[in-house]
Amino acid sequence: MSLLIALILLFSLSLYVEFTQDEVTYTSAYVPINYLHKSDICSILSIALPLKNDSNFKIRVDTHHSRRTMLYFLLAIKSKSNNTRVLHFIDECYPKLNWSIVENHYHHLKNVVELYQAKYHAEKLGSYWELKIANHFSGPIHSRKCINRHRSKGFQPDELKIYWNYNQIYLLQSYFEYNPITDTDARNALSKSPVHKRKHSGKIQFIISGIQHAVFKVPKNKQVIVLDFADERMPGGYFLENAMTQEEVILYNSDGYQALLDLKYKMMDGGYMLPEYGVAYIKRVRFFQKQSNNERLTDLIVAACYDLSGMGEGLYIPPLSNDMQQIRSRTLQKFQAIIASAVANTEGDGGDTYLLLGPIGTGAFKNDKKMIAELFFEVLNNPLMNSYQSIRYAFDQIWFVSTDNHQIFEEVFKNH
Repeated sequence: MSLLIALILLFSLSLYVEFTQDEVTYTSAYVPINYLHKSDICSILSIALPLKNDSNFKIRVDTHHSRRTMLYFLLAIKSKSNNTRVLHFIDECYPKLNWSIVENHYHHLKNVVELYQAKYHAEKLGSYWELKIANHFSGPIHSRKCINRHRSKGFQPDELKIYWNYNQIYLLQSYFEYNPITDTDARNALSKSPVHKRKHSGKIQFIISGIQHAVFKVPKNKQVIVLDFADERMPGGYFLENAMTQEEVILYNSDGYQALLDLKYKMMDGGYMLPEYGVAYIKRVRFFQKQSNNERLTDLIVAACYDLSGMGEGLYIPPLSNDMQQIRSRTLQKFQAIIASAVANTEGDGGDTYLLLGPIGTGAFKNDKKMIAELFFEVLNNPLMNSYQSIRYAFDQIWFVSTDNHQIFEEVFKNH
């Protein structure tokens, strides 16, 4: 077993190890094996190991080293001493797995340049090549200015969180296993202000605005948590190409791109992915208002829906398009993790927290807007995280923000 793999676990449940490569300090992502379900393990394996009938596999999982990252997590899981339960899941999802092949694939990919990096002829630029290449687009240029102003040293380890599923967040306070670096603040907040005691306005509003403007409409001295309609296989989507989806707009107007790259290079072994049933959560992202000196601190929930467009842009293969039950069920699990991550990371008891959501997945990924609205309605208007009432009341305000009209969302929230 290589030194890298030996270091990944180092006997602690916390699974937090640091090592240096290419002048980057890597901190391995926390792997909560006691919280992982069989579905999580099957999801990891679906990316780590190719299917013979998946002709698009290499483009989908290797362009941004997502497969390498999943192999990295898979080997970390194997290295843990208390892994009997998840090894059983692995055997059910992938019978007779040959671990030597897993290790060989991982070490091979460690020596292969990321395909996206090669596309930009940045093979010699090493880690964080995305910030080193020449870029003449206005969006990335403004983003770099934001990063250089406040985040030249990157985000701190306690500002970068990965939640694999809702269960991991739900059990933050009550169970013995948690990430002491990233989630001590959340555990303390949940202990000091139990969710079942949070009884706030929970007012829902529909705001027609660009997200970069909406954050500045929130009253001062209020916490802002923003849902980033993210790309699950590449940090920032087509950020380098100056695309204009919601995620890219967030990153052009903030220092958030640095955070996504820190996830990639410090926590994901130089690759990128978002958990199929979970989210990444980033603390203290700073938005900058163009043509003024105004700034606004926010948190970002980085999450993605399935790509149902048939264009193959997503990391995970979605359920069949006619299997709406599976699409709804899996997306509901994702939305529970989205809302739970916000609850766990509110400042204080959430009484001063504005949660900014929106029609995630309904653009290029072609998720049905009514389905997305109905799932948000279901999660927000039911108990979650040990609440005694609808979880919406854990927040002061919930805004659905979009540049398009909110007719479908308004109808769903009015008629249910």
